[in-house]
Amino acid sequence: MKVKVFHIRLTKENLQSDQDSVNNFLDSVTVKKTATELINGQPNFWSILVFYDDLKIEKQEKTSDKISITDEKDLTDQEKRIFATLRQWRQDKASQLNIPNFMICHNTELLTIAKMKPQTIDELSKIKGFGGQKITKFGDDIIAVLNSI
Repeated sequence: MKVKVFHIRLTKENLQSDQDSVNNFLDSVTVKKTATELINGQPNFWSILVFYDDLKIEKQEKTSDKISITDEKDLTDQEKRIFATLRQWRQDKASQLNIPNFMICHNTELLTIAKMKPQTIDELSKIKGFGGQKITKFGDDIIAVLNSI
């Protein structure tokens, strides 16, 4: 098992790029455990400790029934607006729960939701990254956001 430390600076200039680097890393490894701590400093930041294993080649080649969209270029203009709305919801929810955005949903998950526009929990469960725990925590909120657009 390997360990990597990230800092998510809570400034407008750095927040999104720091989150994107964490999301990209998390998509490329098998996460075993995480630990987070809010550090008060100049600026304030989240310190994130990720315990992980490298993805095994056979796992990367494994076919999955789950759907995943990884590039914003695959979205139409309307889907990009949905993606922006979902990102705002994620930011609000993360602030409310006092956790980093990536702990709610990764960008690839939000891209896929924007593309697929699931209307039920069952449809949401077909999106890569949505298992029972995430659906229980955020499924109803995500469906409500989609229905409000």
